[in-house]
Amino acid sequence: MRPLLPVTRNLFPVTRNLYPAPCTLFYMPRPFLILTLFLTTIPARPQTPASNSLAGTQSIGDTVNTGDAAAHHTMRTRGLTPTPAAPQPIHILYMHGINQVGAGDSTELRKAICRYIHECTVTPLGRIYAEGPFAVHSPPPNFVYMQQPIWSTPDDWSASAPFIDRYQISGGSHVPIVLEEINWWPIVYPIKCKSLIAHDAALTGPVKLQLNICAAAPNGTQPDPNHPGRYLQYQWIASAEAADLARIPRHATYANRDLKSNLMDWGFADAVLALGPTQQILYAGIRELLIQSLQAAGVDLSTASPQDSGPEYFFITHSLGSYLALATLDSDWLGSKGAELPQFAEDDQQKRAANYFSAHTAGFYFLANQIELLELARVAPPDPQSTPPCPVDATSTDAAAAPTPAASSATTQAGPAAPASISHWQCQRQIYLQQRSSAAPKPQIIAWSDPNDLLSWYVPAIAGVHVVNLSVRNAAFRIPPFLVSPTGAHANYAENRTILRTIFKPAS
Repeated sequence: MRPLLPVTRNLFPVTRNLYPAPCTLFYMPRPFLILTLFLTTIPARPQTPASNSLAGTQSIGDTVNTGDAAAHHTMRTRGLTPTPAAPQPIHILYMHGINQVGAGDSTELRKAICRYIHECTVTPLGRIYAEGPFAVHSPPPNFVYMQQPIWSTPDDWSASAPFIDRYQISGGSHVPIVLEEINWWPIVYPIKCKSLIAHDAALTGPVKLQLNICAAAPNGTQPDPNHPGRYLQYQWIASAEAADLARIPRHATYANRDLKSNLMDWGFADAVLALGPTQQILYAGIRELLIQSLQAAGVDLSTASPQDSGPEYFFITHSLGSYLALATLDSDWLGSKGAELPQFAEDDQQKRAANYFSAHTAGFYFLANQIELLELARVAPPDPQSTPPCPVDATSTDAAAAPTPAASSATTQAGPAAPASISHWQCQRQIYLQQRSSAAPKPQIIAWSDPNDLLSWYVPAIAGVHVVNLSVRNAAFRIPPFLVSPTGAHANYAENRTILRTIFKPAS
């Protein structure tokens, strides 16, 4: 029987006999190593995670059941009185992570709602763009990359406005669910297209997928017919330039070129941008979308208080979206960072929206996160003014037990005090719950991480928050014990049915 790969005796003629060849990835024969690296880009099939305790947590399906019970109770108590009030929908905000290509990343979540909650009628509610500094005809910020402007015209800037795609999901005699897909990727497209994608083509060779995205191929710039001054596609690299780049010969191997383009140029670059001055644009855009979300739900921010009764909100976030969602809700921390770029500083309306969401957000579901990694960028001497103690209602039965940020390190069994990007949400939610029931559950974070995911870490323990870290295995392709597909490990959380069942399936 012939071997699958040719036997080559002189693959490493100089060094092959100097040391015993350890059995590692980097000492594999070259053909096998190339095949291995290539296979890491194959999409992986999700697998079932290990069993972990979820006692005391609440799924979205549980919240739907609670809403159903409240709606039926209202119907019974009102008897035959005309037109009882419609039940309030459950709200889910989904935020994508790094390496995003276009809208529609919430598709698997919508399918899971049908599968586990049996609400299968999906009604698109339209698209909403961020306003404020992102309004049509607004002047672009004077941002440059190595002295080259990112946004040169108001049209450039309008094409970078983040947006929400809204869906109402109903059926099965349940309270409806409103799923809002937050898309922040338009902000980072021009920066990546004009810098890394264009420049790296000369070093490693062009990657067709990213070039076509940046050149809006094949149809070029496409205005949004439903929103004058907005765009469905925008050409960040001119067609002639894209054609010239596409003719550059490939210099790197196929696997290494694709890994660098996808993981670094198009992916990890998002995280780097989120740590520099561009973070203020990202946060301002997301805060503007929170305002739009509340207004679409009928909340008048001029009169609403965070402690008003209202629907429950859940965030489902992937990768960098986990950090952005938490950081956006921390209005105190973000407000202190606004002086550098005044046009993106947090205004009163944005702060009210962040406070309202903080009080009404029951929990987060993290499909990978980089909180521990990204918080390294904020290592500094402690600032006693940066996290004021959480005010607690003295009449509450939980007042004595409620920890403040200053005391949380002593009351948390494991891990440090709550990072600044978490404490504001925890505080607002704590006050909201204490005014309703002393037995109300703590706000929760359920975080999944694949051990083979290069871009996910456990969430540290946080005082006042029920944090559950779950280990999963998303990637099916593997060469035990050497390699598991890093692409599949990071990208396939939303396809893992065990994860989706935990998020959506009610306990009973």
